[in-house]
Amino acid sequence: MGDGLCRPDEVPGLTDDVLLRSYCATAPRNRISLAELAGGDFAGDVLDLKRLIADPPEGWTARDHLAEFVVRPLLITFRGLLARGFLPVGEIAVELGAESSATGRIVVEEVGPATAASVPPAIAALDGWLDELASAGALVTGDERDRIRCAFDEVVAQELRNLSAETAAALAGDHPWQRFVHVVDAGQDEVLRRVVQLVRERSARCRRESGVPRPLVAIDLDFCALQPEQRVRAALRRVGEAHGIAEFADPDVLPGLYRACWPSFVERTGLRDRDGLYDEYRRSIAWDGESLQTDDLAPGIRQYVRDLEHAGARVVWLTGRRHRVRAATEEFLADRGLGHLDLRTSDPDRGVAEQKVASLREFRGCELIAAFDDSAANRAALSSAFPDALVVPVRSQLFTSDGAAGGIATFESLPTPVPLGRGHSGEARLSHVTSLGKLRVGELSTRPTVWAQGVELTAEEQARIVESLVADAVTSGRRLGEEIASEADPVRAVWQVITAKPFGASRSAYPLAAAERDLRGSIEEGEPIRFVVVGPSLKQDGSRLKALGGLPDLAELAMLVRLRQLDEAVRQVHPPGVRVRALTDASHFRFREPQRCEDYHAEFAHQVAAVGAADLVAVEDFDDAADAHPNCGDRTQRPELLESHCERYESAFAGLDIRRNPRAVLAEAATLDPARPGQPRFADLFRSVLHAVDIPCRSGDPLAWSQQIYEDPFDLARDVPAEVRRARSDLLVSAWNETITYLANKHVDADLGYEALWQDDVRMSLSIRPTPGRLRFVPLGGSGVMPWHGTAALNPNDEVAVDYAISLVDQGFRPLHAPGTPTRQGLRQPWLMAPPHLLDRTGRPTEPLLTRIRLRPK
Repeated sequence: MGDGLCRPDEVPGLTDDVLLRSYCATAPRNRISLAELAGGDFAGDVLDLKRLIADPPEGWTARDHLAEFVVRPLLITFRGLLARGFLPVGEIAVELGAESSATGRIVVEEVGPATAASVPPAIAALDGWLDELASAGALVTGDERDRIRCAFDEVVAQELRNLSAETAAALAGDHPWQRFVHVVDAGQDEVLRRVVQLVRERSARCRRESGVPRPLVAIDLDFCALQPEQRVRAALRRVGEAHGIAEFADPDVLPGLYRACWPSFVERTGLRDRDGLYDEYRRSIAWDGESLQTDDLAPGIRQYVRDLEHAGARVVWLTGRRHRVRAATEEFLADRGLGHLDLRTSDPDRGVAEQKVASLREFRGCELIAAFDDSAANRAALSSAFPDALVVPVRSQLFTSDGAAGGIATFESLPTPVPLGRGHSGEARLSHVTSLGKLRVGELSTRPTVWAQGVELTAEEQARIVESLVADAVTSGRRLGEEIASEADPVRAVWQVITAKPFGASRSAYPLAAAERDLRGSIEEGEPIRFVVVGPSLKQDGSRLKALGGLPDLAELAMLVRLRQLDEAVRQVHPPGVRVRALTDASHFRFREPQRCEDYHAEFAHQVAAVGAADLVAVEDFDDAADAHPNCGDRTQRPELLESHCERYESAFAGLDIRRNPRAVLAEAATLDPARPGQPRFADLFRSVLHAVDIPCRSGDPLAWSQQIYEDPFDLARDVPAEVRRARSDLLVSAWNETITYLANKHVDADLGYEALWQDDVRMSLSIRPTPGRLRFVPLGGSGVMPWHGTAALNPNDEVAVDYAISLVDQGFRPLHAPGTPTRQGLRQPWLMAPPHLLDRTGRPTEPLLTRIRLRPK
C-alpha cells in the first residue's frame, strides 16, 4: 500500500501484542462501522444499535455492554496501534458475531503513520463518536445519556492509566483524553517499591529472630498524604482580594506550606516584586475542623498504606497539626478508611521537627525504616536522629516545593504484574503474589471479551498434554535419582532426593537427623517410604477471583505428576519408592456443601488415574482417617469441644465488631487472641479466610461484583457506595465467624490428639516456612499459591504454574476448557490459562503446548 499505509497485521510487533491479538480483528469479518452504529438523531437511524444490544450476555445492562464490548476494544486497539506509531485510517468497525452481537473486537483495515499533528484530531474524532454513541444509546435504551457517557469515560480512564512515558508521549497534545493520561514516574516507583522491600525484609527477620524490632513507616499529613487544595486556594483568594492581586484568584500553580516554597510560586505567577506576602498567606490558611474536611487524599496513599501493612509495617501519621484539631483529623481519616493508624499531633510551644523525632522514639519494639515529609527541616531532623532510615521528600505536583532533589510527587507505584498494553511489556506475565490481598484487584480488567475467546480442548488434546507432562517428569525424576545413586548410605541418598530442588524442600527445616528418624525403619525393612500431607481441600472459587469453578484443573494434576517424579527419583536409590496419603480437609475446618466436595474429589480421583498414580496416592477424608486411628480421640466429643472453644474466642473478643473500623478492630483482636502456643494467630488467619469466603454472584460481569468488594474489603467509609459497603460488611462478618470456627476446630484437633495421624509417616508440609522437622514440599516450583487456591497457567518457560484468575485474564491469558466443562453463573471454568504465544490465530493450542509444557525444575 502506498503513502505509508499498511494492513494492521503488517505493523511491526502487532502480532506479539497480547491485547491487540485479542481485541483487534485484522481480517475483514461480519461488522458494522462506527458511523453506522451511532446512527443519527432519529430512532429509525439506530436500528443497527438496537440489534447489537438486543441480546447482551445474561444480566448485562445495555450501558455496560456497550462500554465493555465496544468502547474498551476501541480504546485498546487505538492505544496499541498508537504505541507503535500508527493510527487507523479510513473505516473503523465493530466485529459482529451470531445474530449481530458484538464480539468485543474492532476491525481495522488500514493504518498509517501517527504524527504529533495527526494524533489530537484523531482522538477528538473518536471522542466525538463516543458522544454520538451515548446519544444513540439513550434513544434506544431510555437510559440517561450522561450516565452512558460517564461509563464510557470510566473505560477511557482505565485504559489510559499507568502508561509508560513513551506511550504517554504518543498521546501528547490538546485533545479530550489528555486529562485521563496517567504516568507513574519511574524514580517514584523505584523509591516506593524500595521502602516496601525494606519493610518486607525486616518483617522476615522479625519472624526468624526474636527481639528484632518491627518496621515502622512515618508519613506526614498536610502537603504529603493530604492535599489541602481548597484551603490553599481560599487563603490565596483572601490575600489577593486584600491587595488587589487578580492572579491569586485562580492560579495554575499553588504554593506549598513552607517559606522555601514561596519564591518558586511568586516567580511562576510573575509577581517578583510582591514576594513579601508569604507570612500573610500562611496566616490565612484555615485550620478549623470544618475546613480540614475539604482536604483530599494524595493519589495512591490509601493503596500504599495497604501495601506497607501487607509487607508487615506499622504505619503512623506524623503531623505538625496541633492537638486542638486532633479529633477533626481523626474523623477525616476514619471516614476515608485510614483511621486505624496511630496519629501523632504537635504542641504549638515546641518545634515540629523535634516533636516528630520524640514521637517516633516512643514506639517501643519498632524501628523507623522510612519517613515521608514535605518539610526540609523535618527531613533533616529525622535523618539526623535515624541515620539508617530512608527519609523521602514529598513534592506534590499541585504545590511548589522547596526544590529538594529526588523524592516522590504522589504515592502511586505501578501494580504487580506490570499492566499489559501500556507500553511497559508486551507479554503476558504471572503475578507471583502469594495472597490475593497483594494484588490491586480494583485496577485489574475482568476482560469478558477474553473469556469469550476460550476454546474447548478435545479429549485427544487433553490426553496428549497429560502424557507429555508425565513422560517428562518420570524421565527427569529417574535422572535425578541416578545422579544420587552412588551415595553409599541409603538414608542419606533418599534424603538428598526428597530435599532436591524440584521438590522445594528446605534442608535446614528437614535436616539429615530428621530423615534418620523418619526413614531408617522403612528403608531397612524394604518398605515404601510413607508420606502424609493435609490436602487437597477444595478449589477456592467462592469469589471467582482465584478460580472460576470448583473442579481441579491442570494445577492439581501437575501436583500429582510431581509426586510421580518424586517416586521415580526415590526408586533409583530405594526401589520400593514412596506412598503418599493425602488427608483432605475440605469440610473439616469449615462447612462445605457435600455435593461441592464430592464433585471436586471425584474429578481429583480421575486425575490420579490419568497420571498413573493410583498405587502411589491414596486420598482419605481427614475425619475418617482420625476415626480409624487408635490413638485419636472420640469424634462424638467434637461438637461439645467445638462449642467450648468457639465460646472462648467469642468471650475474648466480646465487644469487638469488625464492621466498625475493621483494621483497628483486627489489630485489637490480635492483642486479645486466646490462641495456645503453636496454634495459628487469629489476625493472620482472618486475612487468609477473608479471601476464601463465598461471594454471591450477581448478574452481568460475574467477576466485576467481587472485584468491587475486594478492591479494599476493609474500606467501609461513607464515600463507598451503600451496596458495596453492605457487601463488604457481610464479607467481614462471615470471615470473622469462619475464622473462629476454623481455629476452634484446630484446638479440638489438639484436644483429640489428631497429631497421631502423622506420627507414623513423613509429614509433608505445603508451607513456605514449615515447622522444623517437617519436609517442605512445593508442588509447583515458582508458585507460592497452592493448586487449589488458584488457576493453572503456564509461565514464560512453558512450565505449569498457579496464579489467580483475575490477574491471569487481566494479563491476556486465554482459557482452555476441559471437554464438557459446564457454564455456571455466566463463566466456564478453564482447565488451563495459556499465554497467547502457544495458541494459533483461532485460539486453539499449538503443537508446543500439547507436547512441550513441563514442570518447573526448581
